[in-house]
Amino acid sequence: MKMKHMLLLAALCAVTSSITAHAAEPKKAAAAEAPKTAAKKGEPKAKQDTYPLYGKVVTITSRTLTIVRSDAAEAEQSKYAINASTEYVDGEKTATIEDVKVGSWVGGSVKKGEGDGNDVVLKLNIGVKQKSAKKASKAPKKKTAAKSESKKKAE
Repeated sequence: MKMKHMLLLAALCAVTSSITAHAAEPKKAAAAEAPKTAAKKGEPKAKQDTYPLYGKVVTITSRTLTIVRSDAAEAEQSKYAINASTEYVDGEKTATIEDVKVGSWVGGSVKKGEGDGNDVVLKLNIGVKQKSAKKASKAPKKKTAAKSESKKKAE
């Protein structure tokens, strides 16, 4: 009987020391037990106030930037506001509004306009290359001589 009491006492001590050690680190325990705030399916995503910009410059003035998103003749033009806080870059180097040329491809980020206002360009990168057009159809694969010979033999 004493053996059982000793084992029970040892187990109780181990549990108590574990609880004490766990209570000494409340930050880790809270972080481990905190539920993740990732969006679940069915929940609406938080609205972002910025979005990426990519297109070909049609016109640029000290107040506006007009771009098209493709070289197609029917491509729709998009107009954005430019202000004193707009940042101009050429890759990693700084640039100016004078460096932006009509017909060049640009990228960057835009902040959504409040109310009926135009969206405002936050950052404009003039060192952007045009994205390559996706191939409409793949070229047929060439048959090797060995495959065509084996096909003839089978017939």
